[in-house]
Amino acid sequence: MDNTTIIATVVGIILAAILVFSLLKGFIRMLLLAVAVIAAAGLWILMQKHGDTFLSFIMDSPQPWMVQVLSWGTALFCLMVGFHAMRWFSQVFSFRKHGGPTGVITTILMCCVMLWVMVVGLSYYGDVCRIAYYHDLGLAQMNGTPQPEKPWSTAMKDAIRTSSLTAWLEYIDPMENPAQTNLACLVAFGCALDEPTCEAFFYNQLDNRGIPHAFRLLDLFRDPGLRTIVSEGRYVTLLENERLTTFLQFKNTEELMRNIL
Repeated sequence: MDNTTIIATVVGIILAAILVFSLLKGFIRMLLLAVAVIAAAGLWILMQKHGDTFLSFIMDSPQPWMVQVLSWGTALFCLMVGFHAMRWFSQVFSFRKHGGPTGVITTILMCCVMLWVMVVGLSYYGDVCRIAYYHDLGLAQMNGTPQPEKPWSTAMKDAIRTSSLTAWLEYIDPMENPAQTNLACLVAFGCALDEPTCEAFFYNQLDNRGIPHAFRLLDLFRDPGLRTIVSEGRYVTLLENERLTTFLQFKNTEELMRNIL
């Protein structure tokens, strides 16, 4: 995918955003209100449970009333942000009532927000499909069938990340975690192999890569729980699995995993 195609894709997303905003403005306002209420309730519960932990970073002995103030304050702030977002949407494309630069700026801002959300979503979906691809690759090796094709979402993400125009998006993507994604791909591949093939793959291609205590990776391949997750196609669960996160915390394992695939 060259830069021209990427630019055309970005323009297409922006035009789609304009169409969505103009046709579904009322629906989006109601959706924003629902999201704001749910998020406010979630933040209130989170602060009720962990507010003292957050406060302990800025004071020695936080009091219970401080936790209540923090809980209600964050919940009300979330609601205010939601209501403000609704007001933004009420002005989008209403140039007859809200003409001038405000409507134009709001429209551009909302389109940029949607563009960012769609790129982040595509990136995460591409990672999940990439894990599934490596599992299918392992199954193809075991069954002697042709290799699967790389998913379109993964190919598009790779193109976006390698393009000089859009490579910077990696730095503002909160879901981006190359090390954990690569590790999940390796685990998905290893879990598709039988014991002799799995050991051969490990000792021939991974044991000499400088991974600290590399046998831990072989333990992941053999883990019955992870094999069940992979066989059931629960690749999101695999990507977020705590065992993978723990594996990356040892010495320079995370740095190595960023470039292992």
